[in-house]
Amino acid sequence: MIEKIKSNLLAGIATIVPLALTVYVLQVTLEITYWIGGTVAEPLKRFVDVTFPGFGLLSSLVGLIIVFLALFIFGALARNVFGKKVVGWFESIFKKIPLIDTIYGTTKQLIETVSGSNNDSFQKVVYVEYPRKGMWTLGFVTSESTNQANEEFYHIFVPTTPNPTSGFFLIIAKEDTTPADIDVEEAFNMIVTSGIVGNHKNSIVK
Repeated sequence: MIEKIKSNLLAGIATIVPLALTVYVLQVTLEITYWIGGTVAEPLKRFVDVTFPGFGLLSSLVGLIIVFLALFIFGALARNVFGKKVVGWFESIFKKIPLIDTIYGTTKQLIETVSGSNNDSFQKVVYVEYPRKGMWTLGFVTSESTNQANEEFYHIFVPTTPNPTSGFFLIIAKEDTTPADIDVEEAFNMIVTSGIVGNHKNSIVK
């Protein structure tokens, strides 16, 4: 009973927290963008002493551009030797805090996978018959293994829709899978949008 409660609690955290963090980050980004745009535009407004239709929108766009430039510069710094050490130091702190390490690790892995910045997360995308024969779903190959008879198996992560931060881990024989002929990013787009966005032709053979 306790284990079931714990499992459900962790599943709820893995589902809600990344979504809440995404909404929060978007909200903060918009607020920062508006603040920066107003800060930059205010001296200009005083200098020219005139406003025109769309002036507020223009200031917001200026703020958005500055935010993107800041993210680009921060990303460039984080990729050099010194930046990696600083990021690694913060990550080591997060990993020592219970619950925070799970939230941070899950969110980071998801963002890296979707953005393509970590190409080693998933090796390829395949179709598997799941949860029963005749029903197909997308799975991400994470690793491979063999049994004592040297039969080859895929380790597959099958994400849930529309929240790919939770899912199921399967070990399945290679011959029971079908190559999806799409990349990881396209597969994630299909999962998040419940199949609305993505390739509308598949390689499934009945």
